[in-house]
Amino acid sequence: MSHQIKIDEKTGIAYITLVNGDLSATFLNFGARWHNFVTPDKDSNKENILLSLDTPESILADNAQFGALVGPVAGRIKNAEWNGITLEKNFHDEHHIHGGSQGWWCQFWDYEMISDTKVAFTLVDTASGFPGPITVVNTYELTTTAVVMTTKVTSESQTIVNPTNHVYFNLSGNAKRDITSHDLLVKSNGILETDSINLPTGKILTVDNTGYDFREPTSLADNLAKLTGGIDDAFILESSHPQICLTETKSGRKLNISSNREAAVIFSTTGFNDDFKVNGQSMHSEIGIAIETQELPDIVNHPKWGSIELNPGHTKVFKTVYEVE
Repeated sequence: MSHQIKIDEKTGIAYITLVNGDLSATFLNFGARWHNFVTPDKDSNKENILLSLDTPESILADNAQFGALVGPVAGRIKNAEWNGITLEKNFHDEHHIHGGSQGWWCQFWDYEMISDTKVAFTLVDTASGFPGPITVVNTYELTTTAVVMTTKVTSESQTIVNPTNHVYFNLSGNAKRDITSHDLLVKSNGILETDSINLPTGKILTVDNTGYDFREPTSLADNLAKLTGGIDDAFILESSHPQICLTETKSGRKLNISSNREAAVIFSTTGFNDDFKVNGQSMHSEIGIAIETQELPDIVNHPKWGSIELNPGHTKVFKTVYEVE
């Protein structure tokens, strides 16, 4: 067990690397990001299984939240309004998304080493435009088999919180194969119906006989062939763990995800082509898959699904475990 901290002098980004057994993981103080996760394949070759931006400068310029802690509220809020408060309209000029342009994902956080295998990032958010101040402590712990992410949130004012980690996976190692080589299992019977700009309509759709049915391990290539726009949808999760399993036979890697969240937004990066570099190559369609545990998107406009309100003096604790085999 060990840790190492390297600081890029030009950008101020701190790279905090934890090592435990065969695993290592690097986290950043900018956006409390999970930057890489190095795990062995079936032949004991150690490779990164996340999509990682190549340079500190590209991380500062990133608007796709690679590995970032997104908040106070991940996803879209229709009409950018809650409880009479107008939030930043940064999505199609009238809606809100991902905590806005000053959200948690693009702020510098304080950090503290709890142990060689555990780091805590702390942010007091007064910049996002959400009522607060909101204090969030996001802890990453590296065990010999998993990264354990725990997010604790308090606020001085009544507010709303629904954070997620916007991490992108590719189990082939250093993204040398696309996610079409992967199989996916998601313990979910239903997804949210969305409109043309991906705002929830309020309806829940069954996954039966659709490309969204991953209740048994299913080839991503097969299901993506049925979905012309790929996957960018909220799956309602069952409570039995693990709720999500991603596997890649060629590498022999398997990722199990367990969480106390009610949903996961899964994004197949279909159509996501850009000229910035991840893992030494240009960002391109289906190079990775984002698996974002959270409460249901736009829940403030659909109270039948629950509540993400946080009252003063109360603490919300969110936990997701990413275990590799």
